[in-house]
Amino acid sequence: MWRYTDGRGVTVTLPRRPERVAVVDLLATSTLWAAGVRPVAAAMGEDPADDCLSAVGFDPSGVARLDTVDDPSPDPALLRRADLVVDRTHGDGLLMVADPPVPAVGLTLKAPGQSLDALFAEVGSLAAALGCPPVPDTARARYRAAKWRVREAALWRPDRAVAFAFVRHGSLAVVDPELYPWLVTLRELGVRLAPPGRWPADRVPAGVDLLFVFDEGNDVPGAHLWTDRWHAFDHAVYADLLTGFADVLDGDPC
Repeated sequence: MWRYTDGRGVTVTLPRRPERVAVVDLLATSTLWAAGVRPVAAAMGEDPADDCLSAVGFDPSGVARLDTVDDPSPDPALLRRADLVVDRTHGDGLLMVADPPVPAVGLTLKAPGQSLDALFAEVGSLAAALGCPPVPDTARARYRAAKWRVREAALWRPDRAVAFAFVRHGSLAVVDPELYPWLVTLRELGVRLAPPGRWPADRVPAGVDLLFVFDEGNDVPGAHLWTDRWHAFDHAVYADLLTGFADVLDGDPC
């Protein structure tokens, strides 16, 4: 008997552990791949070489594509070939499939207030239930060390306010820190984060000391670039990302 309680609080019970898993959301695909889950079908977004997939070593060979560039909706015929569907949830339902043809579980990803540690804990629980080995101790240790590095930098430079932003439609939009797990974690580690808002696209917003702008070819003077690698929720990836962020925060070269 296989039993798992998902991010919605819903318990799914099956006669045996599922072996053919379909993942219907791009972010869930990269996150579960990093945890060792090898789906038979998965959403891959616009490009299987996207930063959040390539950063975790995703290999699309042998994985049926559930979405297309023009249509992110999963193919029901492919879902029926799986034993279990994994979708994203924010705790109140599934985000991509309302009535999947096979049993489904929800994985909490980017829910408001979700930290990296909370995300990793839930992913690890699902991966273990699917028979995957735990994250190597070396990767966990590097991740913990990187968090301490951020905390030290934040204590050293408590005055520095940080913002992550997109440049869209001619303006710079600072993202809500509640909606990105790494920003929730940075705040927990003592980093000052700027509130969300819109600003002219050609300058750093008032009151922001360090601006990170999503890399879409927009040149904002004085800004650092961030990419979808920040959506690659993996201990080893975040060991590198947080260490690099700490170097920028305390003024050392990256």
